Amino acid sequence: HLVQVAVLWVWSSKRLLVESADDAIKDAVKLFGATGIESYHTLIGALKKYSNQILPPLSERMHQLMAKTDQANFRIGLWLVLAVDGSRIDACRTLPNELRFCKAKNNKKKAKKKKKNKRGRTAKKRKPVSKKKHYDPQPVGPQVWLTLLWHVGQRLPWSWKIGPSYSSERSHLLEMIERLELPENTLICGDAGFVGYDFWNAIDGEGHRFLVRVGSNCTFLKQLGRIREHDGIVYCWPKEKQRRKQPPLMLRLLRFHDGRGEVYLVTNELSNRKLSDRQASQIYRRRWGVEVQFRSLKQTYDRSKLLGRTPEVVQQELTWSLVG
Repeated sequence: HLVQVAVLWVWSSKRLLVESADDAIKDAVKLFGATGIESYHTLIGALKKYSNQILPPLSERMHQLMAKTDQANFRIGLWLVLAVDGSRIDACRTLPNELRFCKAKNNKKKAKKKKKNKRGRTAKKRKPVSKKKHYDPQPVGPQVWLTLLWHVGQRLPWSWKIGPSYSSERSHLLEMIERLELPENTLICGDAGFVGYDFWNAIDGEGHRFLVRVGSNCTFLKQLGRIREHDGIVYCWPKEKQRRKQPPLMLRLLRFHDGRGEVYLVTNELSNRKLSDRQASQIYRRRWGVEVQFRSLKQTYDRSKLLGRTPEVVQQELTWSLVG
């Protein structure tokens, strides 16, 4: 009953939280009979108490149904492809939301060194003369950081992690990988922000494959192996890891043209038979759909600003919106 009312709550055409809850409760009574949930406060209290117990089996069941109802698009070739990306969503400017989602200000001022002239005296600093008035920019309000794992084949959310506005999407992804039991032959596809030796090594250590775009900030080595290597094999081995005698990461570098310029991708799947260059380029092009998912959530689904006045309500509002 709680799941039924929660889904109808985020489906409601009413924008305010209390009005949409009342609307959902009426619909739930018509569709399913008595629900035991009589008000918005009862609904929010129950979601705060039971969501952590409900969501894991609910997500597992939804994943089973995704595989059962649309087998043709569940995998792309051998791979279950999950795109990953992050985005910020505005929240109400209340003190609890600011304390939870905004980064704390650092009030420590750096001590300025005073310049001395040739005689050893402190030189006086002249104030710049300006007739224009200077206005301090308004601080950004509370924002929630949403990191989304998105099923590329079926264009649906798979899993997500919610945090404050200064969260790291790479840390969010690693937490999700450790928490979730991803199916065999899962391929995680990310943009240029998901790079780094430690990050890639953590994904590889969990037994998963990744396909990530790289830019000029990534440096790779070639021909480090003692065996004969085919074209495209490179190594990620920063100098710091060399000094610590950590092993290099063997990767495969792919290159293709997207119509505007050259695109470079790396993957830890070294077999061209399992993941061909052509298939990799098609998968990366389809990764763009996760950006459309964010737009659909914010614009079409009208979640560009979350209305909860406390972090707990914001969490439930966004979580069940994604479930819906």
